[in-house]
Amino acid sequence: MKKLLLVAGLLASVHLVKAQNVQLIPKVGLNFSKQAISNIEGEQSKTGFTAGLGVNFKVKNSAFSVQPELNYVSAGTKIKNDKTKYNLNYLELPVLAKYSFGPVYINAGPAIGLAVGDVKKIESLYGAKVQKFNFGIQMGGGVAIPVGKGSVLVDARYSLGLTDVNKGPATAKNRGFMATIGYAIPF
Repeated sequence: MKKLLLVAGLLASVHLVKAQNVQLIPKVGLNFSKQAISNIEGEQSKTGFTAGLGVNFKVKNSAFSVQPELNYVSAGTKIKNDKTKYNLNYLELPVLAKYSFGPVYINAGPAIGLAVGDVKKIESLYGAKVQKFNFGIQMGGGVAIPVGKGSVLVDARYSLGLTDVNKGPATAKNRGFMATIGYAIPF
């Protein structure tokens, strides 16, 4: 039964891909992140860099599309009392459902992130190890401005981390606002 469902799913996917237009979307921007940490007061927003690549699959004759992305996101937090920035950088893979109203669109979907880089400084803040994987939800919107054969995309979204990234007694969850600019290249 599982094999039959797998084959049916693959056939449906092939049919769906044939009924779509595809866009490749390189993008860059800023991430304004902080963490909600249960045993620490004074968390503040930290500004970081983000860059990535998305692929938008538009359903033919529809305003709906699906957009998986692979992004580098410089996240973390800043603590008011010690004026120190704590970096927790991720490779994130969001898969967004996107609905367009002409040039304006909204999007939302799940995202999974893998912590990359040196996490020792943030582990000293927590007093415990960092959870390498982070699961969350992203939601936002933007505008697609036609330029040449493609479109310039100005996108803003909120990222709500659902995973406790601290393996210790306190809880720490990522929060962030991301603003990017990209270019949708049609295929």
